[in-house]
Amino acid sequence: MPEDRNQPRLGVVVQLVDPNLSRENARTEVEYLQADLRALNGLGALALEVLRQPQGEGPFQAERWLGVRFEIPADRLRVVVRRLYDRLEDYPQPTVVEVRHGALAVQVHTQEPEVLAQIIDLVEAMVDPRSLYLAKADTYSHTHGELSPAEEANLEVLRQQLELSEAEANALKAQALGPYRTLAEKSGYFNQVLLEELARQRPLSEETWAVLAELAENLGLPLAVAQGLYQDQLTTIQVQAEAMHQQHLAEAEAVLRATEQLKSRVQDQENEFERQQALSQYRDMLRQAMQTTLYPPDFDRGRLEQARHLWAIDAEEALRLEEAVRSELYGSIQSALGIDYGRLRQLLWAQLWREADEETEHVIFKALRPTMEPVDREAVLKLPCVDFLTIDHLWSRYSRGRFGFKAQRQVYHQVEQRPGDFLRALNWRGSRLSLTGGVKPYKSLQFTGNAPPGHLPTWRWCCPSLENGYTVSEAVVEAIFLHLEKCSAAGGLSPSIPAILPSGHDDSTTLIPPEAN
Repeated sequence: MPEDRNQPRLGVVVQLVDPNLSRENARTEVEYLQADLRALNGLGALALEVLRQPQGEGPFQAERWLGVRFEIPADRLRVVVRRLYDRLEDYPQPTVVEVRHGALAVQVHTQEPEVLAQIIDLVEAMVDPRSLYLAKADTYSHTHGELSPAEEANLEVLRQQLELSEAEANALKAQALGPYRTLAEKSGYFNQVLLEELARQRPLSEETWAVLAELAENLGLPLAVAQGLYQDQLTTIQVQAEAMHQQHLAEAEAVLRATEQLKSRVQDQENEFERQQALSQYRDMLRQAMQTTLYPPDFDRGRLEQARHLWAIDAEEALRLEEAVRSELYGSIQSALGIDYGRLRQLLWAQLWREADEETEHVIFKALRPTMEPVDREAVLKLPCVDFLTIDHLWSRYSRGRFGFKAQRQVYHQVEQRPGDFLRALNWRGSRLSLTGGVKPYKSLQFTGNAPPGHLPTWRWCCPSLENGYTVSEAVVEAIFLHLEKCSAAGGLSPSIPAILPSGHDDSTTLIPPEAN
């Protein structure tokens, strides 16, 4: 568009003063700045002068690019500042912007976009702010509380006569209209103040209303509109008063309901407390009855049944309590597969070592090999840790740490994890120089409490043959202890407590301490 020669012109200097910019980076940033400014609309063929500063001496002298200098029409200042604002918002860096009009100049040194934006007001104070346009807009704004279409048209003609840009004219209109530009905004603000006064006194005194009328005048709000707002608020207050009365009634009813609900909850809590007391007493009876036996004797069964009926304990809950006490006293039989380890626990409690070993084979086959095929390395690693540790804890508990997978692991580490030496240390394999190569049949293994540490449980469930020779592959040995390490590290069952053995049991055998879980 052709340049308007009557438009005041502004001299602008933009310098990049980041001390951390290298000479090469400074030149690149100035080139980007030039490109950004030339891309702006309404500036025509903008003549940009690069500001340079010599550095060095002699043949090593070089130039450092500092920034640019240019002139723009006064009405394009906002456009230029907007572009510089966006640059600082995207890449904050210390920048000096100086704007000159005649002998006057303003300068801003910042890297904050919001601070840079303040230069617009400073420059506009140097250039004629078109007070005539502002006075006309101020007169119109007080007529109906906002500018009508006809008033807007008159102001548009005046804007063209004064050669103001639309952006400048809009800014002046905004100044004339104040912070509340429309009738709705002025009414909203007046209504807010009115409500605050009504909170202090109602109806309002004449003195207070006179002050509010003055506020309406200052806002440019017609007095009739202000009076209508007052009447609306009085009506609203009456409606609110009735609503408040109804609310108080509802709150009273709510308090009554809450009181009844509280009584009900208190009663429920008392009932639950009594129930927990009954369960605790029933658990104590179970513990006393099962101190020396896995299952309560018949005499105690009768007393327990009478107590269960007296305390209204459900039969299934009674069974769960009995198993919980049994697990506390004689070892947990948890299973991730739903396998019942109760018989294994009973056999170990009775110190029936061979039967317990065969039951161990039975439950492992049930978990891993329903087809009764020998368990290999891959199958061992699939045994859930809960089941693996349940079997180990039961064997360890009733052998006082002499038997079980962890006792076997202790032996495995004693022989420096050599599978062959491990099998011989457990007495599962004899001398290599024997006619059978050290391989023993299953029936020749020891099933007494005096068996070598770790001798039981055997791993017959992974042997291809029992009669011709009890053999265990090295891969299975490694898999067993690899799986045990993983399961022990992940945590599992609670540590074992000393086993309660049946009366008459000979506890004179030499025991090894159980390994820490």
